[in-house]
Amino acid sequence: MSLIEAPRNSDWTGCIDFGTAMSKAAVVRRKSRKSLTSADVAALAIGDRDGVASRNKLLLPSIIYVTDQAVLFGEEAQTAAIRGERLDREAFVSPKQYLSTREPEELDEPLNSKIDPTGAYTARQLLALFLAHLLVQAGRAAKAAKVPWPVPLRIARPAWEQARAKAGEKALNSLVLRAFAIADDLGDKLSAAKGVSHDLARSALRKATSNARFDDPAAFPHVFELSNNGSASVLEATAVAAGSIRETGRRVVVVADIGGGTSDFGAFMTGLRGKDVLAEIRDSSRVLREAGDHRDMLLTRHILDDAGIDREDPAGRGAANRLRRDQRANKEALFADGEITVRLGDDVRTVRHGVFLADPRVRAFAERLRSKFSETLAFAIECARQYPLGLDRPTPVEVLLTGGGHSLPMVKEFVTSPPIPWKYLAASPEIPDGPVEEGFRAVHRQLAVAIGGAVRDLPHQTSPVRVKDTPDASATEAHVQPNPAGIIRQTVDILDAAQAVHETARVDHQPAAAYASGSTRPPAAGAQPAKSAGPRRLASRTKR
Repeated sequence: MSLIEAPRNSDWTGCIDFGTAMSKAAVVRRKSRKSLTSADVAALAIGDRDGVASRNKLLLPSIIYVTDQAVLFGEEAQTAAIRGERLDREAFVSPKQYLSTREPEELDEPLNSKIDPTGAYTARQLLALFLAHLLVQAGRAAKAAKVPWPVPLRIARPAWEQARAKAGEKALNSLVLRAFAIADDLGDKLSAAKGVSHDLARSALRKATSNARFDDPAAFPHVFELSNNGSASVLEATAVAAGSIRETGRRVVVVADIGGGTSDFGAFMTGLRGKDVLAEIRDSSRVLREAGDHRDMLLTRHILDDAGIDREDPAGRGAANRLRRDQRANKEALFADGEITVRLGDDVRTVRHGVFLADPRVRAFAERLRSKFSETLAFAIECARQYPLGLDRPTPVEVLLTGGGHSLPMVKEFVTSPPIPWKYLAASPEIPDGPVEEGFRAVHRQLAVAIGGAVRDLPHQTSPVRVKDTPDASATEAHVQPNPAGIIRQTVDILDAAQAVHETARVDHQPAAAYASGSTRPPAAGAQPAKSAGPRRLASRTKR
């Protein structure tokens, strides 16, 4: 039986995180959030392919590359795109961003010849092919992980404005249905090394495109996990919340999602104790169209400048292309080891972590990140100030770092040295405390959306909270009274510090609680924050 028509295993739910830079997928057993263990959570190794090297099998680079002979996906497409630069060719990248920034009719327009030298594909068709590749990879990974496939799916999406959300939801549903049809047609050919040939791809696309049933998700009700309002998508913030919200009552959460193509910031408020609800803080969302890929580019540029190589000159193009090919690995080694040594022809260069961070371009990038974060944080603190827990209990603000760039020093400073004083908690995704093998450890924060989006009990998304005043960082800081005790309670990442659940840390330079004039009283000097039960540790399914 075909994948699209096959009955779904209703004991599990899946979620596809169609990422800007990396796509992820997970399945979670249909149980209450309180009773989930790691055996009920499976992040799917959609990046694992025969004959194709993968930096991390749980991540699939969101890249499509069209050669003269075939369509390539993921890591293979990324490598080919770097080689193709000398031919003035480009990859089709950041598909989620394409859906977020382009009008629906643009999806059916011919692509630039630098992206599609054959002139045969539209953006919608390449997106459908990529999703078909992802679905085949998910099926293979589910089989290897011994979990069911196919299962009812949710599709994660950004917080689009209302008009775009309706059109985007329709486009996503249609793309997924056509992707299942293409996966049925091509099967494992979509995962073969050297891609899928144009003849096969065009034939499968013609069949899928000609079937109008795929424009109507109601014709395939078993494919999606529908919410009460009939939506098959889940907001990324809601998905993250499903994997991180505990039974701790009201608090304000700021999410900093530092991905590959974009850095996204947003804030929301949870409900009172016992109320599993979530409300976006209106106007708090910010986006910087620079993130991990930009940082990797800065490292390559730093090395080339240090060596005096002009990447535009034919003499320097080869060295520049080799650095581009290895820039992600170079970045990972630099931040892990503190320095890297690279060979540029007969020249050898050593780059040190501190020197790179001091580069004016890197410092400017860090300042742009911090500025966007500060704008979102200002709304979060204003909301916390206007909705206190009580006379002596300011609403805490949690900072949740997700995405591949969460460990960058300039991003960690969002927690260790926040730009506005308040009572802060550092959050970590909890449900991903599952298989603790090294590959999962490295990317568990990037999997927060895929895993949280597959949880049965999503927080109920209520109407956005509107703060009474439009804040800015300086105005918010102006009415804050620092607490001399200077205490921050910090939730310890349970994968990095398995021996502890919560740890109270004293940080002398950073005020922990802020009090709006006349609204709350500061605690007595030296008072400690109340202890929390902390996150529940999930049993590991990995043999040790």
